Amino acid sequence: MAVNPTLAHDGASGTLFPLPQAAETFLLKRDGIDFECVLPRGGKLWGRGRFFLSSKRIVFVSVERSCRADFKSFEIPLPQLLSPKFNQPIFGANYLSGTVQPSDPAGPCGGGLPAWSLTFNSGGCGTFLPLFYQLMAEIQDRAGNAPIAQAAAEGRLGQVAFVDPSDPSVLYLSQPTAAPDSTQETPFRSEDTQGWREDDRQGYEHS
Repeated sequence: MAVNPTLAHDGASGTLFPLPQAAETFLLKRDGIDFECVLPRGGKLWGRGRFFLSSKRIVFVSVERSCRADFKSFEIPLPQLLSPKFNQPIFGANYLSGTVQPSDPAGPCGGGLPAWSLTFNSGGCGTFLPLFYQLMAEIQDRAGNAPIAQAAAEGRLGQVAFVDPSDPSVLYLSQPTAAPDSTQETPFRSEDTQGWREDDRQGYEHS
């Protein structure tokens, strides 16, 4: 888990996305997302943008608004993701929530299990949810079976994934590559996480 993992510009679309890791395969991306993370030592991080689902992680990238200038993205490694739950409140948008084991106990997310959520502001989740839960099952499969990740790596994801017309998630039918010299790294000042204010959050929710 990391605050501000390295990003890059997609060589084909120019979209800012997570710089691919070794042997990583991207499955989909989803716009119109509100992200929030409650930090164990106090304070919150939030932003509005999109997230990416890969064979290894979920990465939220702030493209519209964020709680602070040095918060650009948040990485949730799937093997460290705990208690994922899809929530469907009577009032308000559906959201996925859970906790995550911190990679660095001394880092900004250390001291406990950060609680996070991804809120889907528009459209359904019939494409994303089956892929997500099947991918989580593959990660927990000690036999190493990974048909979804393999299909995405081979460009066959469109043949095996259910596509819900009401879900605006975009499947990766070919893998993105970073444009030359386009990587972005943003230092995060963990000592400022207490600076989140409730009035800032209310303005964010109603914008």
